[in-house]
Amino acid sequence: MNRWFPGLTWSAVLAASVCLLLGVTPASQAQTGSESSVGYIDDAIPTTQVRFRSDFAYGVNAPDRAEFFWPGPSGPPLAESKVDFQEISAYVEWAATSSFSAFFEVPVRFVNPGINADHSGMSDINAGFKWAFVAEDDHYLTFQMRAYTPTGDGSLGLGTNHFTLEPSLLFNQRLTDRILLEGQFCDWIPIATPSFAGNVLSYGLGVSYDTHPCTNVRVSPVVEFMGWTVLSGLESVPDTNIAVSAAGDTIVNAKFGVRTVVDDNREFYVGYGRALTGDVWYKDILRLEYRRTF
Repeated sequence: MNRWFPGLTWSAVLAASVCLLLGVTPASQAQTGSESSVGYIDDAIPTTQVRFRSDFAYGVNAPDRAEFFWPGPSGPPLAESKVDFQEISAYVEWAATSSFSAFFEVPVRFVNPGINADHSGMSDINAGFKWAFVAEDDHYLTFQMRAYTPTGDGSLGLGTNHFTLEPSLLFNQRLTDRILLEGQFCDWIPIATPSFAGNVLSYGLGVSYDTHPCTNVRVSPVVEFMGWTVLSGLESVPDTNIAVSAAGDTIVNAKFGVRTVVDDNREFYVGYGRALTGDVWYKDILRLEYRRTF
């Protein structure tokens, strides 16, 4: 067994066993071009695709922090210290060229607060574009612009009640024929904001290992680390009428998942995330995803 990367060795053994069960033959070599295996970091490669995603998150401890999840004064009436939520979303992206695409996403949210009433319905729709100003076979560097519209009812905890712009820099770099590095740096910028909203920086790095054991099945374990730093804005103190500054709050999460690609165009992702800091957007999250590329 591999002394330094036993997890990768066992994942390859598991993936090869899947091949035997499926009755398909092993592949002669690993991938050499760019793909994307991450589940939480945004994909840097413009791609024509349809994606369906489900999130199950638990333990939101400051939902009105910088109005990143729901509003402050115009949100649910009582300050919360623990909220669970589920969100399902449909995402469509169309690549006009190998370096430019446009996308939109429609989410539906189910919130289960500890004090306020449960609610469900449409959340904030977002849309935008990707421009890969570097688009090579083994690396991409992409500018992404995403805009959020306040289609969710913020008073029910389903949206933020404000427009938001989110410019991002995304990258995708193949390090070897089996190891892929992906990352992002984003600035979440509320527009025409009420008093609680503020800027939030987000950043992430993900590494995946391509086991590629079969001719038509590719299994890639992936590890991601995501961080957020609040630059401005307020948050409520539960059981009081006091609001305090959220500036400086920093949240770091670790994400672990597996992406399985079948016939190069059907993808399944399962991933789990856990907060590593006291400040959290959520303490735990489970993500399920199906993606079809064209």
